[in-house]
Amino acid sequence: MNLSLLTMSVKKELWEFNKLLFWVPIIIIAMMVAAPLLQLMIIEDYQWNGIIDGLTRLQNQEVTQELARVSFAAISGLFMPFMMVALLIQLYYFLVCLFDERRDMSIYFWRSMPVSDATAISTKLLTGALVIPGIFMLAATVTLVLALVLAFISCIALSVGYDISIWHVWGSLELFTNVSLVWLSLIPFVLWLFPLFAWLMLMSMFANKAPFLWALLPIIILVLVEAFVVHYFDLNSSFFIQILTDYFGINEDTLQNNFNHEANMRLMPIKVLMSKISVVAIAVGAGLMYLTYWLRVNRSHA
Repeated sequence: MNLSLLTMSVKKELWEFNKLLFWVPIIIIAMMVAAPLLQLMIIEDYQWNGIIDGLTRLQNQEVTQELARVSFAAISGLFMPFMMVALLIQLYYFLVCLFDERRDMSIYFWRSMPVSDATAISTKLLTGALVIPGIFMLAATVTLVLALVLAFISCIALSVGYDISIWHVWGSLELFTNVSLVWLSLIPFVLWLFPLFAWLMLMSMFANKAPFLWALLPIIILVLVEAFVVHYFDLNSSFFIQILTDYFGINEDTLQNNFNHEANMRLMPIKVLMSKISVVAIAVGAGLMYLTYWLRVNRSHA
């Protein structure tokens, strides 16, 4: 696949969703920055005195590895709202990416370009699975940089105005390592949800109307039929429901199985996501992607 052609195709996908992918991250950044600043503006005197006392104790404390874990937790918390919104936009994108081009007949225009169906499908998968969350993670990283700038200014103000020096804390936060670990979690996250993404793309290609309903109804019908069969024949468990809950659910058992006091706790999110990845599920996703490709080649009308 030609790299320049792939880049052009990704830019085309981003151009079609440019308002959503530009303004939503900016709005989240503004809210994340404005919220603590507003809180500082309305803080009471006794609360401010408590903060100063806490910073004074931090100044006199010995730096430990615990600060790195606290830093990772804070960074993960900062990225979380961005990733939650990104996931919603991903699901919406996969539902409409192939449906809209058939509805407005733009598929015939893009087919006049030197872009094969395989390239078009691959581009949409790449855009939805990696580029869209990457944009929101970049926005979260920008927010983190802004927060660090404000923290740097605050440290200067504390040193000058209150004779409190906490500069030694910065070297123990391991910011680059923690941000890198959060970014690396994107790969197992995408592999885990690949079957879901592939299913939504298939329904986007298959549906003539309401791809959202087409994506939900088969699952709902299958679950209801299985629940009726299990109840009618008095079976012990539901096969399909159990598969869905085991694969997509992250419960206490999953967390405990990947919990190790001796290991680096910051690797736990990646380990949990890696434990959810299944070769069978990836194979199912690949099969769904092939069906999506076949439909686009043989059935492109709305």
